[in-house]
Amino acid sequence: MTRRRTTMSRRFSLPVLPLRETVVYPGVAVPISAGRPGTVEAVQEAMDGDRLLFAVAQHENQDEPDPQILYAVGTVVRIIQTHRARGGIQLLVQGESRARAVQYSRYGDAMLRATLVGLERFCPVDKRDPEFKALDSELRERAAELGTRRGQSAEALNQVIQGVDEPGAFADLVVFYLELPTAEKQRLLEMLDDEERMKAALVAVERELVRIDAQEDIQAKVQEELGERQREMLLREQMKQIRKELGEEGDREDADELRERIEALPLTETARKEVERELRRLDRTAPQSAEYQVIRTYLEWITELPWGERTDDKIDLQRADEILEEDHYGLEDVKDRVLEFLAVRKLQQERFEEDGDEGADEEAAEAAGTSVGGDDAEAHETGEAPAVAEPSVDDTGEGEAEQDPLARLDEIGGKGPILLFAGPPGVGKTSIARSIARSVGRKYVRISLGGARDEADIRGHRRTYVGAMPGRIIQGMKEAGSKNP
Repeated sequence: MTRRRTTMSRRFSLPVLPLRETVVYPGVAVPISAGRPGTVEAVQEAMDGDRLLFAVAQHENQDEPDPQILYAVGTVVRIIQTHRARGGIQLLVQGESRARAVQYSRYGDAMLRATLVGLERFCPVDKRDPEFKALDSELRERAAELGTRRGQSAEALNQVIQGVDEPGAFADLVVFYLELPTAEKQRLLEMLDDEERMKAALVAVERELVRIDAQEDIQAKVQEELGERQREMLLREQMKQIRKELGEEGDREDADELRERIEALPLTETARKEVERELRRLDRTAPQSAEYQVIRTYLEWITELPWGERTDDKIDLQRADEILEEDHYGLEDVKDRVLEFLAVRKLQQERFEEDGDEGADEEAAEAAGTSVGGDDAEAHETGEAPAVAEPSVDDTGEGEAEQDPLARLDEIGGKGPILLFAGPPGVGKTSIARSIARSVGRKYVRISLGGARDEADIRGHRRTYVGAMPGRIIQGMKEAGSKNP
C-alpha cells in the first residue's frame, strides 16, 4: 500500500480568528463568540469579502492575541451565520481545510492577518485494505458507544456516523467532540496521516469510555449511600408524624437529640456497634415502657463518659520529688519507691518514642520489679507508713492493636509493676496516690470500697435489675472527665 503527501503550494492571506481553548476541525460547524476588538475587526473584513477566516488556537490564554502565542497550524473556516449581540458578534463557522501560517502580521488597529499555505491530508488509503477497514469499523462502533453513554439518541448517532463516509473526516468529527486538552486537539489537527489520526482518535475514545466507567461506578456508590440515607430520613419523618399524632413527640425529640450526641462521640468500632444496636432497640420500644427508660439511661451514660479524652503523662522526677516532699514528711522509703516507679515509667516513654521496642520496656519494668522490704515492713507494723508491694501481671501479648501511641504506652506500662499501698487507716495511702497523680499531671479519682458488700458495686449491676447503675470505676471515669485517671 503506497501513500503520498500532497500540499497546496499556493499562498494566500486571510484575517485571523484567534481562539481560546477551542480547536476547529474541517467539516465541523462551531459557534464562536467574537468580542475582542481585533476579532470583531477580522469578522467584519471577512463579511465584506469571501466570508473566510483563519481559525487558530492560542497556546496561552491571553486577552490580547499576539503572533507569539498562536499555533502555526489552523483551519480555514467559512462564516455561515452572524448575530450582533451585546459586547460582540455571535458566529457560526464551518471548517473547510487545514492551513499553515507562514507569517502573521498586524493589519489595522488590532487585527491580525496570516499568510497561509494550504495543507492536505495524506491521500486516502485503499478502502479495501483489511487493516484499514477494521480500524474504521472499530472507531465508528466505539464512537457510537460513547455517544450512547453520553445520552445521545440512536437515530441521531446513526445519522451522523452514516453521514460521514470519508474515514479521515470522521476521525476529525470524533476528536472535536471529545473532552481533550487544547494541546492534544492541536496535535491531532496537525496530524495529516489519516490512518495515524484514526488510531489516535480510537485511543482517545477508549480513554473516555474508561473515564465514564469509573465515573459511573463512583456515582452509583454515592447514589446508593444517598438513597439509604434519604430512605432513612423519610422513614424517620414519617415516624415523627405518627408519634406526633400519638402524643409521643416530646420523648422522641429527646431520643433524636441523644442519637445526635452519640454520633458525635469518637467511639471504638466495637462500642459503636453496640450503641447502634441499643439505638435500634430504643426506636422500637414504646416510651411508656420501663425498658425504654432502661435503654435511655444506658445510652445517656455512654454520652457522659470521656470517650477520646485522656491526660498525657508529664513525668519530671525533680518536680515529683518536690511534690512528695511538700505533701509528706518522712516516708523516705515509700517516696524512693514512688520515684523509682516514675523513673521506670519515664524510661518506658523515652524508649517507646525512640523505637517502640516493647521488649526493652518489659526489661526496664522487670529491672525495677524488686519489692521494698526491711524498713517499710517495719513501718507497716508500727502504723507509721504504708508498705509497698508489686503484684505481677501476666503478659499475654494481647491487645496490641491500639492505634493511639500514648494509649499504646499506657497498655505497655500496665504490664509493668503496679504500686499497692497497704496499711491501716491514716498512714498516708490515699494522700501518696494523690501526690503521684499531681506529679504526673493526671486526673485523680478516689474510689472508696468501704462498706461495699457486692462486687457489682465495683463493676456495675446488670441492666435487668431495677435501678441498675454503673460501677464505681465507670462513675470515677465520668467524674474525672478522662479515660486514664
